[in-house]
Amino acid sequence: MSNVLNEGLRAGDLEDLVYPVFEVDKFKSKMGQDADVCTITFQAKDRYPAKDMMEYVEKTFPFVLDADVASGENEKGEYSIFVEVERTDELAENISDIIYGLRKVTSIKDWKFRYYKDKQFKSATLENLKDTVPSNSKIYENKMRKYKEDELKEFFNKTVLDDLVLENEDTIIIKKPFGVEVRLQKVSDQNILETNAPAIDDKATSEIFWLTKVLGDYSINKFGDSFLFNNGSETMLVKRI
Repeated sequence: MSNVLNEGLRAGDLEDLVYPVFEVDKFKSKMGQDADVCTITFQAKDRYPAKDMMEYVEKTFPFVLDADVASGENEKGEYSIFVEVERTDELAENISDIIYGLRKVTSIKDWKFRYYKDKQFKSATLENLKDTVPSNSKIYENKMRKYKEDELKEFFNKTVLDDLVLENEDTIIIKKPFGVEVRLQKVSDQNILETNAPAIDDKATSEIFWLTKVLGDYSINKFGDSFLFNNGSETMLVKRI
């Protein structure tokens, strides 16, 4: 069998030029909705191996929708390679096929991957990919909602709660003991902070006191009809609904 794997690219040509890890669904898709398209991100040590790897993946695997190299380097001079694949029942197998091909050109035998905002890397086995990477839009949306709910629970870690549920992307339902429920809506328009001074009237003071009493010892300020919660270095702008 010839060692030529692609136009101008031979077995081992990218040895020691690519990192043995990749990330899945960390970045948004350019080719479609994130629920329908999976993004896979690799890291090369320089621009030229990144370009070679991108071209190899794009020309070798017909199921790849798009492959691209980051327009600029990171602080270490490294370049990211972005690969997009349709989210189907064969997604885990398709990722495995890409890794199988990359083993030849990089000489990397043991690949690891990390999903979305997970902190730990896993071995890139077919079983782990099937267990971790959503293979359709419904599974993806449910998984993203769970990540977001966990992030919200971490932010509201001073609150005694029975449960926290995220509804309709931006509606936070905080369920406290004895049937007490607080509904908040996340506010994305940060201009509110620039166009309004912190409210210091009696109504604002009363509302802030109630929120602190019910939700916990957060630093809270009111801007217009929105409340800015501070928990350490993290902030969140919400409305009561």
